[in-house]
Amino acid sequence: MTHLPFLDRIGRILIMRRLNRSARRRDWTEISKEAHTWLPARTAGLASKYGFSYNRIAIKHNKTNWGSCSSKHNINLNMTLMLLPVYLRDYVILHELSHLQVFNHGAPFHKLLDKLCLEHIGRSEKLLRKEIRGYHAYSGEKIA
Repeated sequence: MTHLPFLDRIGRILIMRRLNRSARRRDWTEISKEAHTWLPARTAGLASKYGFSYNRIAIKHNKTNWGSCSSKHNINLNMTLMLLPVYLRDYVILHELSHLQVFNHGAPFHKLLDKLCLEHIGRSEKLLRKEIRGYHAYSGEKIA
């Protein structure tokens, strides 16, 4: 009889972990659905506004990066962007669109991206880059 409260406590902990895992899975499913709608539409809008042309867009759940651009002009974006403020999402999209013209991180790339960020967001590329480094790419959580 003395072990029942302990077993009951363990059982409740296991049930809560399962519920939390299930809730997290549901949340990520909803985030993924929203990302698959919002990010391509926003990318298309910004590409059109600033004269960029890309091949296709893919939404993924990356662990270490917010986005990437291939030499075939394909853009990959992390669905976790949906957890960030809109202006940081736009910064990442503009970053990847800029790679369509300058496929490296040299001075011409930063000059182009800074021009786009100042025009569209009203902040410098350098400030936005510093701010986004304060978030985890996989979870979207702010780094303490």
